[in-house]
Amino acid sequence: MPFIGVGIASLAVVICIVLLSRKAAKKHFLELVEQSKTDFPKIEEFFSSLNTLSEHYISKSDEQVFKQQWESFYTEIQKRHYPSKLPDYEKIAYFLETFLNINLEISNRNDVFLQKEMRESDSLLSNIDGKSLDEQQRKVVISDEDKTLVLAGAGSGKTLTIAAKVKYLCEVKNIAPKDILLISFTNKSAAEMTERIQNKLGIPVEATTFHKLGLDIIKNDLGYRPEVTDDLTTFVHNFFEKELLNHPDLVQSLTEYFTYYLDIPENMEDCDSLGELYEREKSADLETLKSKYDREHFIKDISSEKAKNLTTLNGERVKSIEETKIANFLFMHGVNYEYEKLYPFESDETNRKAYRPDFYLTDYDIYLEHFGISRDNKCPWLSEVEEKKYLDGINWKREFHKKNGTKLIETYSYYTKEGRLLPELEKLLQSNGVTFEPHDFTDIFETIYAKKSNKYFSEFIKLCCTFITLFKSNNFKMEQFELMKKQSAELENDFLYQRNCIFLDIARIILSEYQKYLAENKSVDFSDMINDAAAKVEAGASIPKYSYVIVDEYQDISQSRFNLLKSIVTATNAKLLCVGDDWQSIYRFAGSDISLFTDFERYLGYTNLLKIEKTYRNSQELINEASRFVTRNPLQLRKNLISGKELKYPLVFWGYDKEPYPALSQVMQRIISEFGPEKSILLLGRTNYDIEILKASGLFSVSWQNRVEKLTYLPSPKTPVAFLSVHKSKGLEADNVVLVNFKNDKLGFPNQIEDDKVLNFVLTHGENYIFAEERRLFYVAITRTKNRTFVLTDNQRPSIFFREFNESESCCFVHIRQNDDASKTHCPRCKIGELLKVEHDGKSFIGCSNYPKCRYTLNNISILSSPKQCPSCGGFLVKRKGNRGHWFIGCTNYPYCEHTEQIQKLKI
Repeated sequence: MPFIGVGIASLAVVICIVLLSRKAAKKHFLELVEQSKTDFPKIEEFFSSLNTLSEHYISKSDEQVFKQQWESFYTEIQKRHYPSKLPDYEKIAYFLETFLNINLEISNRNDVFLQKEMRESDSLLSNIDGKSLDEQQRKVVISDEDKTLVLAGAGSGKTLTIAAKVKYLCEVKNIAPKDILLISFTNKSAAEMTERIQNKLGIPVEATTFHKLGLDIIKNDLGYRPEVTDDLTTFVHNFFEKELLNHPDLVQSLTEYFTYYLDIPENMEDCDSLGELYEREKSADLETLKSKYDREHFIKDISSEKAKNLTTLNGERVKSIEETKIANFLFMHGVNYEYEKLYPFESDETNRKAYRPDFYLTDYDIYLEHFGISRDNKCPWLSEVEEKKYLDGINWKREFHKKNGTKLIETYSYYTKEGRLLPELEKLLQSNGVTFEPHDFTDIFETIYAKKSNKYFSEFIKLCCTFITLFKSNNFKMEQFELMKKQSAELENDFLYQRNCIFLDIARIILSEYQKYLAENKSVDFSDMINDAAAKVEAGASIPKYSYVIVDEYQDISQSRFNLLKSIVTATNAKLLCVGDDWQSIYRFAGSDISLFTDFERYLGYTNLLKIEKTYRNSQELINEASRFVTRNPLQLRKNLISGKELKYPLVFWGYDKEPYPALSQVMQRIISEFGPEKSILLLGRTNYDIEILKASGLFSVSWQNRVEKLTYLPSPKTPVAFLSVHKSKGLEADNVVLVNFKNDKLGFPNQIEDDKVLNFVLTHGENYIFAEERRLFYVAITRTKNRTFVLTDNQRPSIFFREFNESESCCFVHIRQNDDASKTHCPRCKIGELLKVEHDGKSFIGCSNYPKCRYTLNNISILSSPKQCPSCGGFLVKRKGNRGHWFIGCTNYPYCEHTEQIQKLKI
């Protein structure tokens, strides 16, 4: 029974606790009701402030200030845990949800504002210089974010959009014209922008360039205008022409660079076949230094009349970049050699071809063979049977030398992979008693490379100027060269390390002399001037209190210009609008750094990314093809360009076999017959040298007007024609376009000197995608047209870009040698070459189209008419006669392959 008493007492306690809790809860609820009477007005104030903010475009800075203003109140409301039965609880819940998702709320309100403002500003936006803006252009005009990047496609009317933005700011937002800083990149584009805004729209805003802007800042700060020069290229040309011989170390570095390091040899182990290696090396210069040197001396020695008549001189060309480097090393070190000299002893094997070792060192009676094998003595790029043939061939050569008492020394392709071909060659020669008598570097350089007509050297000068421009744009100091060398030392390839070091030594000397030149003339160049201007702004120099900074062609921004731009925006708290197209970023040689565009937000903070995607120049078919091509590089920003124009086959690849002149004539006739003689034709070259193609064609006369070469198309003199390099054509358009040099060559398209990886040292983020800038340049070339772009394509050595195009409604092939694999008999050795019938000394046999690189041959020409592949090794099955006189089907790779079939099973 006592337990019952305890239970009742406990129950009473529980009841008391419950009653007290209810009382406390009621009290708390009543307190919350009272608190809500204080909070509700603040919540209404929150929404009132948000509605007021929504009367204009809410920028990220507006949003951050608003959030900071209400963050503590939001936290307090959260802590109070208002119950849902509270009167008007919906107001609290709505506030909490709105603030929690304030980013989305503001984005939605901005969308509403944009639609409303576009309706109210329709009359203004429908008549900008007589043109009406599309919806994307209108969003650019009305949006008012702190930082805005506009992706504008080729021919999308970005200049019109910028002019409309200025008009809207001045006439609708009442921004004073003097508070708008409008920047373009060239005097011409700035003048055109000013003309459009001042004369056509009646708004007194003057566009400027970065150069003028920087000069004005320095002049205002110093009280005088500094002397500014822009002749780096002229200086470098003059320096090489007049001062080079005073710098023997530079002469040596230049000669070594061109002798050994201009071409980077391919790693055979990265190739699936020999044919792939041959394709990669098609652009390489395989003429030896000895051949070039002897030819120049021959031309000097013969009479002037003979020199005029001299058209060609057979040169010594080797089979690979590796062999070129070996030959050049021998020549530079005074080691006399003969290339592929016939071995003086004949083999007893009647089927064995005449033996020609790679090199014969004439003063030492030593033979040098360069064997294409990996470190583990294999050839993974060959088929199993071809590998066995090649390795057996190596052993045969070794034994043949032993048998005849001749000395054989060897180098191997895996030396190239490991970046030590030249050091190993040097050690090998010295250990075999070969002494070096090095050629005079100055003599070699002056004889072969120093001439202005040497295109490779001229392009190399451009590469040096690009490097120095980017170096100075980054405001690097001389100490940076040693840091770059240390960075190169991390490479696990001695060849690339040495290549980088030699180039850096060359660039360092040129830059040092250039800086002396500037100091002696008491001047600065544009990079120095812009860097100085940025430093002055950061240090508090007086500049106008801009409200808006608008930059046209932003894809051309350099590091120094970016620093100046950022310093101005930071100092003035101005809103920044940058308009450009990363697909058309092609001025790296002038210092532009594409990562400042593609990584815009990383450098400048939150960014409103807008797009102008409707193009008014190209057909949709051309846009599709050009967009697909340029976005093969995954780092290019994506746009979905659209056009109201349709035209089948706007991109035409027109093939030629030897010289481009007949193809050029046919293309010009085709354009004029289809579009009329009054329509403009723009002829484009990858470099200025390509105008020589036009001059040599006999189709054009060339005259000079105002220091510019003017073309006349002789068969139709009234047809407007012009020649420009692709770089100079950017921003222009013509009715039709002809690209005249689309081949796989060091100076073809892509240009393989200007796109050198050494530039990654001076780019904010190096581009690792192969030929990234050249890809953008080709995009610019083919989109200059209103109708069609014709691309003259070398059938023998088509550009590596060509393989990315296929025939479609967008793309047409004319006289293109089709790669119809079904109709070809492929070489079983290199796997890519085509087997062809060859006539020599009255005999017929089969050879490879990749000769002399690939020397595969067969005597049985019947396989071309009905090739049957051996199922065992990939060779060919042919009719053979056995020892006992009976016929059977056997493999051309016998005795390496002993596959046979009865003659009844296969008809040949």
